[in-house]
Amino acid sequence: MQLPENEAKFKFCPMLKTHDDKMKMCMGTQCMMWRWVDETKEKGFCGMAGEAKA
Repeated sequence: MQLPENEAKFKFCPMLKTHDDKMKMCMGTQCMMWRWVDETKEKGFCGMAGEAKA
């Protein structure tokens, strides 16, 4: 799913959990798996999810 970074930060990340196993929110560009759709950097996606579909 392609999203602006500010919207992605409200989605849960399956890789990030607290010490008591609660899921944390997406970190966007602070995450090594975050990928931009193009050079405009308006929308991105989680690289862990595979390729971005338009």
